[in-house]
Amino acid sequence: MEDRVPGQVLAALVGRADVSLLSCRSETIVGSSGAATGAVSRVSGMVRCGSGELPFRLVRKEFRPVAGGRHAAHAGDARHWAYWRREPLAYASGLLPTGPGLAAPRCYGVVDDVVYLADVEGAAESPRLAARRLGAWQAAVPIPDVPWLAGHQLAQRMAVSDLDWSVVDADPRIARVWRRRGELLDGLTRVPPVLTHGDFSAGNLIRSAETTTVVLDWATLGAGPVGADLASLALSTGADPLEDYLAGLDGRFDETDVATGYRTTLALTGAGRVHWMLSRGMRLPDGYEDFILAQAPPRS
Repeated sequence: MEDRVPGQVLAALVGRADVSLLSCRSETIVGSSGAATGAVSRVSGMVRCGSGELPFRLVRKEFRPVAGGRHAAHAGDARHWAYWRREPLAYASGLLPTGPGLAAPRCYGVVDDVVYLADVEGAAESPRLAARRLGAWQAAVPIPDVPWLAGHQLAQRMAVSDLDWSVVDADPRIARVWRRRGELLDGLTRVPPVLTHGDFSAGNLIRSAETTTVVLDWATLGAGPVGADLASLALSTGADPLEDYLAGLDGRFDETDVATGYRTTLALTGAGRVHWMLSRGMRLPDGYEDFILAQAPPRS
C-alpha cells in the first residue's frame, strides 16, 4: 500500500532521499479522537535505503469535515474550534512546540488532509509536571497571526448549549453554576489570552523523556484565556495543579486573572460534562461534582 506512505514522508522518516517502500501494513488505532478526525492508523513495514533495509513505524491521521451535531455548521469556519483542517495546518506551519518542555509528535509530512506522525510511546505524564510545562510554554510563546487559529472554544460551545437540568439527577448546585454562564463568560473577556491547546487532558499527555511531555491532538489550537487549558487537565485527573501552573508562568500573568480563567473554564466545562454523562446514563466519577463545586468561582 505504497500510496499510504508517500515517498517524501519516507524520506523524512529515515533522513535519506534514496528510500523505497518494500512492505507496508496498517493497523487501525481505536480510541478518543478529535471531531474532525476521519481515521487514525499505525503504519509499519520495511524500506530499502541504498543497499540496506530498515523497519519503520508511524501514525497516519486523516481528517474530514464534522458531519453531524451542533457544531457541524462551523466545520468550514477557520476561527471556530470545530474547523476540520486546523490540525494539518498546524503541523505544516511549524508553530507547534518541539521541546524541551512541551512537544507535539514529530511530523514527517502533511499530504493533502493526511498527517504522518511519529508513533510516540510512554507513560502518562504527571499532572503537576504537565501543568508547569504548560505554563512555561504559554508564558514564552506569543499568539501567532494565522487565519485558522481557533477562537475562544468555551464561548463557542456555550453559544449552542441550552441544557435542560430537569431531565438529569445532578447536584442542584451544578445547575446553578450553569445558570451563571452569562456572568461567568463575561468575566473571562477581561482575562488575558494565550495560545491554547484546547484539550490539554490526561489522555493527550505522554511522558516521552525526562525533559519532554508530548502532547497529542492539536485540532483545537487557538487563543483563549490564560488558565483555560489547565481546566481540561484538572477535570481529567481530579487534581488541582494551579500552583504548578503558576510556577511555570513565572509571574508573566496576574494570579487573579489566571485563577479566573482556570476556575471559570473548569466550572462551566465540568457542569456541561455532568449533564452530558447523566443524560446518557453514565456514572459520574467519584467526587466529580464536589471537585467542580470546590473550584467554581464565588458569586461576585
